[in-house]
Amino acid sequence: MRFLFFATLKRFWGNSLVQLLCVIGIISIGHPWIPLEGAQFFLAISLVLRELLVFVLPFLLFSFIAVALSAIPKESMLFVLGLMATVFLSNFLNILISGCVGSCVLSGVEAQELPVSTVSVTPLFTCTLPQIAGTIPSLLAGVAIGLWLAFFPSKFLSSGIHFLHHLVMMFMKRFFVPLLPLFVGGFLLRLFLEGRMTGFVEHNTRICLLTCGFLWSYLALWLLIAASFRLSRAVQIFKTAFPAIVTAFSTMSSAAALPFSLEAARKNTQDKALSDAVMPLTLNFHMVGDTILVPIMALLVLQAFHHPLPGVVDFLLFGFFFVLNKFAGGGVPSGTIMVTVPVLEKYLGFDETMTAFIIAFYGVVDPIATSGNVAANNFFVILFQKMRNALKKRKTTSS
Repeated sequence: MRFLFFATLKRFWGNSLVQLLCVIGIISIGHPWIPLEGAQFFLAISLVLRELLVFVLPFLLFSFIAVALSAIPKESMLFVLGLMATVFLSNFLNILISGCVGSCVLSGVEAQELPVSTVSVTPLFTCTLPQIAGTIPSLLAGVAIGLWLAFFPSKFLSSGIHFLHHLVMMFMKRFFVPLLPLFVGGFLLRLFLEGRMTGFVEHNTRICLLTCGFLWSYLALWLLIAASFRLSRAVQIFKTAFPAIVTAFSTMSSAAALPFSLEAARKNTQDKALSDAVMPLTLNFHMVGDTILVPIMALLVLQAFHHPLPGVVDFLLFGFFFVLNKFAGGGVPSGTIMVTVPVLEKYLGFDETMTAFIIAFYGVVDPIATSGNVAANNFFVILFQKMRNALKKRKTTSS
């Protein structure tokens, strides 16, 4: 009994969300007693960790996508690429909807800007790492190499890419992710000392609640479409998917909910082969919760930090590369927001403080986003079945 208690306690304290919330709580209460030199030191550590993240991300993007594409059997290539194209279009459409809704919400609710601070916290020291490769070229190179290996296997090249992927994942999981609270903490400490964190919470809580409400309203529409607007069928689908949604919310892991999602998909589609093919493939790529919440969060942070909202072209470019990066965020805790950092900085003008702020922001809403991802994927497999059946019927009719 005692062993079970300590094992549960260890698992609880090892949860990244719990650690992040503890850091936010400690800093929010104790920041008035932290000396300026201490804040400068922690800010410097956060900046060093950010340099490491930006340095490693191109290798993460390249290796993850190359490994994923190279593993696709040639005989299944058409089906998988068709599914990935559908997922890409769905994610991109969600981002466009999120951007439109976010703009309307921000203008309608009149979110307040953060107060301009008279206090400035500067890092005690700095560290700059060379940028060996850009994130976009690395991503495109990963696609090219992955497809090449799928058609023309090379044991030597494949082993090298897998080894690189192993090293990057080791760095992320065993070094960077455990230090994530420290990474976010230095930037949050600066925000609290400069008075901007308190102002954000006071002025924008209502917008955050409206955003989460919109996500679940949007998912309710997906559910109704999957059920052909039959209420009894919608209740049945949701009831079957509910264990997976709850598991995703409590664990913040789509992978942990996969067994429940597979069982629900098999029941809702009555097609085991389709469910077993679609559900695992969409697990880390099709993330409706993220593609709805992150763009609105990004616009909210931009406005709060006195930055202009992006133009149409910049937002479209942000959405396009954000969706591409979605294919490389799986397997890393908070991977969605991590791989989005370069895109936020390049196309939306985020600086290091805004980046750390949205990472902390995302950590708080991660259970909602993850449960939204799992709910959407349970509805998506039904919609994908409907589309496939419609295409088969059309092909049969035309022939």
